[in-house]
Amino acid sequence: MLERIHYSKIKEIVERRKDGRPVGFSLQFCKKSTGELVNYPQCVLTSWHSTGGTINVLIAGESQPRKIRRCLITKINDIKIYY
Repeated sequence: MLERIHYSKIKEIVERRKDGRPVGFSLQFCKKSTGELVNYPQCVLTSWHSTGGTINVLIAGESQPRKIRRCLITKINDIKIYY
């Protein structure tokens, strides 16, 4: 298994589909305001904003998606991201 992946590969992982449905993934990112590392063990992509540099993810058990800046993502599926 890969120990780390390049930032440019994030889109390939989060946009995966199986039988037409989005495949879940785990996500860790750093909060810009506090520097705290936040873990979402199970979420799915709802939208990808290429010009804004953000993604919207729906966390398992929640009804509203959350906006996350892509440059603050540190891990996807427990694989470290490098830039």
